[in-house]
Amino acid sequence: MKILIAEDERVSRRLLESRLKKWGYEVTTAEDGAEAWEYFQQEHYPMVISDWMMPKMDGLELLRRIRAYDRPGYVYMILLTARSEKEDILAGMESGADDFITKPFDKDELMARLKVGIRITDLERDLAERNRELEKVNERMRRDLEAAARIQQSLLPTQLPEAEGVAFAWKYDPCDELAGDTLNIFNLDEKHIGLYLLDVSGHGVPAALLSVNLSRILTPNPGQSDLLKRPCPDQPGYCLVPPEEVANQLNQRFPLDSNTEQYFTIQYAQLDIEQKLLTYISAGHPPMIHLKADGSAESLQVRSLPIGFLVDVDKVYDEEELSLQPGERLYFYSDGIIEAADPQNEQFGVERLKECLNQARTLPLAESLEEVCHKLEIWTAGRGCNDDVSLLALEIQ
Repeated sequence: MKILIAEDERVSRRLLESRLKKWGYEVTTAEDGAEAWEYFQQEHYPMVISDWMMPKMDGLELLRRIRAYDRPGYVYMILLTARSEKEDILAGMESGADDFITKPFDKDELMARLKVGIRITDLERDLAERNRELEKVNERMRRDLEAAARIQQSLLPTQLPEAEGVAFAWKYDPCDELAGDTLNIFNLDEKHIGLYLLDVSGHGVPAALLSVNLSRILTPNPGQSDLLKRPCPDQPGYCLVPPEEVANQLNQRFPLDSNTEQYFTIQYAQLDIEQKLLTYISAGHPPMIHLKADGSAESLQVRSLPIGFLVDVDKVYDEEELSLQPGERLYFYSDGIIEAADPQNEQFGVERLKECLNQARTLPLAESLEEVCHKLEIWTAGRGCNDDVSLLALEIQ
């Protein structure tokens, strides 16, 4: 170990140097604090032994400079002094001293205090090494989470379906890198468009894994085991699976996990683009908001349990129908919006969301979603929501 000695008394300096070299230490000596400071800036010394009273720069100033110097690794500092008053000891500690040796020093005491310093510097070095390893692990985890988030984002709609007389928009703002929310809008066939928004309980990796799994299952890929479309028994091609059957199949496939208590809520709908008829189910999800042509806003309440809560019954969910008129809008959303809290811990709520959407009905559909997020930012005083924020909307033109 390298030790720097700052001592203006020649005899004391040489005695210290001789003792330390005899014990196997690599020693550099300085005649005052200023010289010691120059040495310290040029090379790292894990331990410094400094006299208190020295010309040019005293020991307290040297210790203060060393403590303020931006360099990795801890420096253990011992102050040599003839002072033993409480005020003097406090002054030395405030300047950065770890220990004190009273002059004239005893060699056994010196050795004991050096061993304490070595243990501390060794522990600090081990801790620093472990922190570096932990930083590497954290960096790998951060990169993995970012990669997983990109995969999850890739499952969101990349191109909105084109349907005469219907416009679509969506907004997705996860509260963490990975989200439990997901949504999609897609063509089921030439006459129908599928829409869903789901919310997995919890946060982080477990919720995101189930969310990604559900996204893949709820993708209409012919030839695969598909919930949304199946081969027609009496004619070529594929038939659409009714929303209530989709929900009931999901309910059987994903029973509530008694270990993790993980579950999800979902709204799934099929839109007949010719008749402008929406057939949908809601499984424990917040009610859709229907902006009617007469200027009113209605919450479409459907009393139902989340998926997996009741698996011993063949049919748990029934579908609903909604006929949409020109100028009307329909909004799906996650509970992260209505549960967003202000500084007084009051929730945003469904009624406030209805009012916000009604006020934004003259804005283009996508801008109305941005307006909701803007109102949430104001409501939470810039702190953001504690849950994922997802919105999916359609408008009959």
